Amino acid sequence: MNNEFDVVVVGSGSAGTTVGMAARKEGRSVAIIDDRPFGGTCALRGCDPKKVLVAAAGVIDAAQRLAAYDIIDRVPKLDWPNLMRFKRTFTDPVPDQRLRAYQSVGITPIRGRARFSGPQTI
Repeated sequence: MNNEFDVVVVGSGSAGTTVGMAARKEGRSVAIIDDRPFGGTCALRGCDPKKVLVAAAGVIDAAQRLAAYDIIDRVPKLDWPNLMRFKRTFTDPVPDQRLRAYQSVGITPIRGRARFSGPQTI
C-alpha cells in the first residue's frame, strides 16, 4: 500500500467524504481513515436513523394524545424489533456503498484509528 498521500482525511462521515472526493477530483492522492464502519455518525448512528425512530415515537405520542380525548379507541403498539429491522435496511448498506465509492474514484480507504506521530505523519 502507498504510504504517502497528498490528503489524509480522518473520518468517513459527510464532511470527510466531501473533502476526500473534492481533493481526489482535483487530482490529489487521498486516503480516508476511520476506526468505525465507513459512513459516519449521521448516516449510521445519528441523523438518518434518528428520523425513523423519532417518527415512530411521534405516531405513538399522537395516538396517546388522541386516545386521551376519546378521538381514537386504541393506541397502536410499537414493534421495536421490526422498527430496528426497517432502520437497518438503509443503514446496513452504507459502509459497503461508501467503500465502493472511495475505491471507484481512487481513494484509499483505511480501517483503523488515526494517530499523529509528527507534523506531517499519521
